[in-house]
Amino acid sequence: MKLSKLVMAMLGGVCVAGAGSAQAASWEAGDWTLGLGGNINAFYTVTSCDSGDLNAGGTTLARLACGSATNTDNHSVSNGLLPASLNFSAKTRQDGYDLGANINVYYGLTSQGGAGSDALAFSTVDARQIYLTFGNANMGTITMGRNFGLFALDAILNDISLIGSGPTFTADDPGHTTLGGLGYGYPYTDRLAQINWTLPTSGGFSATIGVFNPLDGVESGGGKAAGNANPGFHGKVGYNWEGSTPGMISATYLVQDVDLTTGASSQIEGWDIFGKVSIDNFGLAGYYFQGDGMSTLALGGLVFPGFNQATGQAEESNGYYLQGTYQFGKTKLGLNWGESEQKKVSPVENRRVTLGVYHNLTSSLTLMAEYSDMESKTSVGSDETSAFNLGAILFF
Repeated sequence: MKLSKLVMAMLGGVCVAGAGSAQAASWEAGDWTLGLGGNINAFYTVTSCDSGDLNAGGTTLARLACGSATNTDNHSVSNGLLPASLNFSAKTRQDGYDLGANINVYYGLTSQGGAGSDALAFSTVDARQIYLTFGNANMGTITMGRNFGLFALDAILNDISLIGSGPTFTADDPGHTTLGGLGYGYPYTDRLAQINWTLPTSGGFSATIGVFNPLDGVESGGGKAAGNANPGFHGKVGYNWEGSTPGMISATYLVQDVDLTTGASSQIEGWDIFGKVSIDNFGLAGYYFQGDGMSTLALGGLVFPGFNQATGQAEESNGYYLQGTYQFGKTKLGLNWGESEQKKVSPVENRRVTLGVYHNLTSSLTLMAEYSDMESKTSVGSDETSAFNLGAILFF
């Protein structure tokens, strides 16, 4: 499927920060401290597809989960939302400045570039994050290079399916990633060339502003850079607190003017808010976003267009998720309900429910099982699929 390859290329690789140890080994080399870590994960997934439900026509996320099948259970062994990764870091302090370098390379279990998951083909390798940092306690930190964007980042980092699978994608040709909650409550944060400044944290408050490589807003593959377009600007503020009920809240905003191929001008614009809190063994999290010039899946559009290329009208989208967890011993139960909606260019509503069980067999190895139910509604019908997965992720 040509479309599935496009989405895999766009989505493959999600930040592992907060999901587990990304630097388990470190050593000294002169004035530098070097670090090496990463993860490997694998899931056995059964995706149920019913041709009686897959009748909405066109393209929906629930339909894409079935690949070319419409009336059978599809079985696959593949990555979850995270591809495998190898993360290298280097840091030092020179002349009063903290310096850092990060190169994170991502891998997939299944092959890409051919029809289906061909064992005789090759898995692709991609350096998704390549960036440097410098700063100190007085000035904050400057980040320069290719890294994840600010918009919707906290939503994906706190999704229970970040280390799992969640909603599947192209069950008969799974590629390097599932959708997780992407398109079902939040869009993809994307990996973007950027220069941003994180101000010094004060009393739990934090803020980041930055300039980002522009997105071209084309109908598909909306993450492609458009070097002659106006840059994007992202901003984020947050507040963290400790105590008996620790938690955090954050909000982001992005804006970028877009010149379409027809000569029309439009804009990518969006804002979101995220919050979470822990109460004894319970965890609660919530997220909401609104955007123009983006689909429910990605900034600028992916699978669905971010703009009407003939008129320049920007897509209007919004979404949310609510999530609850309960921790007992080494085991966590999680429930995520997410919905997204597009209103103008390609009207569609996507809903996802994921129930998961996550058990830390050791501090580095997590075993898990998840069940997800997905539905997409259009003006002519609805598509429904479900998926069950068993798997494990190892951070080292």
